[in-house]
Amino acid sequence: MKITVKLLANYKDLLPPGSVGNTIEIEVPRGTTVAEAVSRFEVPLDDSSVIVLNGLTVDLNTPVSEGDTVAAFSAIAGG
Repeated sequence: MKITVKLLANYKDLLPPGSVGNTIEIEVPRGTTVAEAVSRFEVPLDDSSVIVLNGLTVDLNTPVSEGDTVAAFSAIAGG
């Protein structure tokens, strides 16, 4: 299934070379969790990161669904 991962602020640099903008669409198997979706980009899974699923803060063990968007940014990123 396909989901979108959006890496914001300084996490944008964690996207693979050739990525355009701050998002990437990836294929993941059913049962993939929020944590597993962002960990492939080396996003820290601790209090230094804010990670949301479809704009809502959820447990990192929440499974993603087709078409979901997982976004991550540094907790200290200004705006």
